[in-house]
Amino acid sequence: MSIKTQAACEAWLTRADQRPARWLALFALVLALQISPLWYASPDGAGYVSIARSIAAGGPLARLGNPELAFPLGYPLLISPAFLSGPRPFLVLSIMHWILAVAFMLGVYRWMRRQLGAGALWLTGLVMANVSVWMLYRRTLSEAAFLTVMVWSVDLLDRILRADPRHARVQLVLAAALLILLSAIREAGVLFGVGFGVALLARMARGVTSRRAAATALAVTAAALLIALASIRPERIAAAAPAFAGNLAGYADARSADLGSLGHRLFLRMTEIGQLLVPGMFKAYGRTWLDINTIVYAPLLVAVAVGWWRLLRRRLDVFAVTAPLYIAVHVWWPYLGGTRYLLPLLPLLVACVWMHLEPQRGWRLSVVCAALLAHAAVAGAQWLVVDLPSARACNDAQPAVEGLAPRIGRDSGAVAAAHVPACVALMLALELERPVQLIDDLASVDATKHWILAPRRSAAVPGFQTDGASGDYVLLRRQG
Repeated sequence: MSIKTQAACEAWLTRADQRPARWLALFALVLALQISPLWYASPDGAGYVSIARSIAAGGPLARLGNPELAFPLGYPLLISPAFLSGPRPFLVLSIMHWILAVAFMLGVYRWMRRQLGAGALWLTGLVMANVSVWMLYRRTLSEAAFLTVMVWSVDLLDRILRADPRHARVQLVLAAALLILLSAIREAGVLFGVGFGVALLARMARGVTSRRAAATALAVTAAALLIALASIRPERIAAAAPAFAGNLAGYADARSADLGSLGHRLFLRMTEIGQLLVPGMFKAYGRTWLDINTIVYAPLLVAVAVGWWRLLRRRLDVFAVTAPLYIAVHVWWPYLGGTRYLLPLLPLLVACVWMHLEPQRGWRLSVVCAALLAHAAVAGAQWLVVDLPSARACNDAQPAVEGLAPRIGRDSGAVAAAHVPACVALMLALELERPVQLIDDLASVDATKHWILAPRRSAAVPGFQTDGASGDYVLLRRQG
């Protein structure tokens, strides 16, 4: 690209950035195209759906029949009204997620415009085109709610930080309510309250905020955080305690844990930052620092750190102050979650890269837009080629699952599914409101299993007889 063409491109992008409404509407429309009655199944998604359904039914609270929920209550509470219309209101849930995503987008734009000024539109687009945002937005997971409440909490806390807290009492009460809600959706939300406290103390140390005013704001924030911490369910505390002790024996999610050294966990979080920021590498994992992916991820981490420092020096911001605390907790936390754990930091990570490119003012908008197009291409391909066909195939099996589930009814025997897609086993679990174990080998069925869901053409299983068939699936019942 010639210098003249480059300059013209930058000028056009700058003019578009000054008239963001039509572009933000376009971003919202692209997200609206993904509204669907399909259920994009996932294990955690099934758990959230089960809890929300039990709330809508008036209790008792349970996750697939288990009173130990293992998930925070905030997200199921938010989506539970949808289940008043029926047990599978996935179109309503999809619309709710779209509303949350649009609210998140507007909050990101507001934060970007306040922090960075020019370029806010395209940086917002870069966040919203991310494949991780799209994948988690389509699923019945808490990310859509957490991201939205988080970005508006940060916005409100920033406004309080820059106002005289003595004249921001209504904002303080609203911010406290948002922090409680954020922490109810995911416990890591309390860190944003801590970040606000650190930023407020820093302003007080500089003489910008009076001690009395800061004390008022800190007291309200501390009260909100205490309420949030007191509402954490016992099983969540039990899950956290062994993690911090480094011993996960007996915990249900032990398979998702990585008990490597602190340096190794730091490597994992560095990898997640790279997966979020580099187009097409959202599934590019490495196992050690001496990995080919490190060649890409390590310099990017340095760029993010430099940009973060520049951003923080320019303006003391709750998001920027909270980020080191947030990353430190998740470095110490040994569970693996793909990009889910660090996804809330995506707007800040994008802003940090932008600040790192600050000396290249003549072409950084072009770089951002090129990255936006690359991310959108990856996200679109992942949706259209992988996620959507898989969701359609899985949901085509729903009538068969609904036809066979009543044959199991309330039988107390354990249920397994063999050689079927994981989503089909999850659908059966939701129909039965009880766990369904997915097994790879029919010959390895243990004596506790009374029922097996299998493909029609499965080989006979000793000790089991056919109890019913529907669609492509057959239900086997233990004899005697």
